[in-house]
Amino acid sequence: MRKLRLPVSIFCGLLVLSLFLLLSGCEKLSEIKFVSKIIPKKEVFSVKGTIIAKVNDMPITLELLEQEIANYNQLVNVPEARLTTQEQKLAYLNEELIRRYLFYQEAKARGLDKKPETRELLKNLEINLLANQLLQSEIESILVTSSEIEDFYNLYKEQFRQEEERRIREIVLDTETEAKEVLIELLKGADFARLAQERSRAESSTRGGNLGVIKKGQRGSDFLRFDEVAFSPSLGVGQISNIFKDKAGYYIVKVEEIKGGQTRPLSEAWDEIKTNVLFLKQQQRYQELTNRLLKDAVVIVYKEKIK
Repeated sequence: MRKLRLPVSIFCGLLVLSLFLLLSGCEKLSEIKFVSKIIPKKEVFSVKGTIIAKVNDMPITLELLEQEIANYNQLVNVPEARLTTQEQKLAYLNEELIRRYLFYQEAKARGLDKKPETRELLKNLEINLLANQLLQSEIESILVTSSEIEDFYNLYKEQFRQEEERRIREIVLDTETEAKEVLIELLKGADFARLAQERSRAESSTRGGNLGVIKKGQRGSDFLRFDEVAFSPSLGVGQISNIFKDKAGYYIVKVEEIKGGQTRPLSEAWDEIKTNVLFLKQQQRYQELTNRLLKDAVVIVYKEKIK
């Protein structure tokens, strides 16, 4: 009888199938992992920190997870939405970091990191990252002294003056004669609000001439004379102005309340000034570094190519 000889390819296939059936009797089918491609040479990773996960031997550290979550929580305005529990942190690890590492590895397996446009993007990221690290190293030693804060405050003290607001009533009349009559009554002790209701022809008359609390210039450029009189330092609370002419006729105003106008004390403005002085010193350091590097550099700009 002739022996049946199987082709080598069929024989190998049956051998693999036999091994598979043998293994399936020992392990659950769901636990067998199939590898669809040749496993590339493993990368060696130098890790500093506590390893909490690995994605195909690529480690993820506890320090990285905590930094990621801190960055995330800083961007969340609602406290309830921040990640604080172990369950939430594990969810972030699985849904964000592990997913990102898988995508990274797959991108490298497909050779996306070798594409010219990708290499250019990576180079730009490197430039930005190292430039920022250089700037950070330049400014991290900058300190602001108490004398610098005090000097800044004294130099720009006027800018720390709070804007003044005044509660003002007005009476507006068509003629100077009418205005004089009303002013005489006011000087005799007549009630300003009552006279405003009875005599003023301004819209504010229905409110007893009350304009509410206003700032200088709030009524617009047509009321320059009004602002000059109503916000005069010589016109205090409870005082009535003389007659003056402005856009709508002849005015008489009364100051009922003054808010603000005081200079903020240094103690109150201390932190704000410190931040400003620090920013100015940082900008100065940036400029000094730029000038120093430009001095020894060769920089060519082709203006004609910029359209």
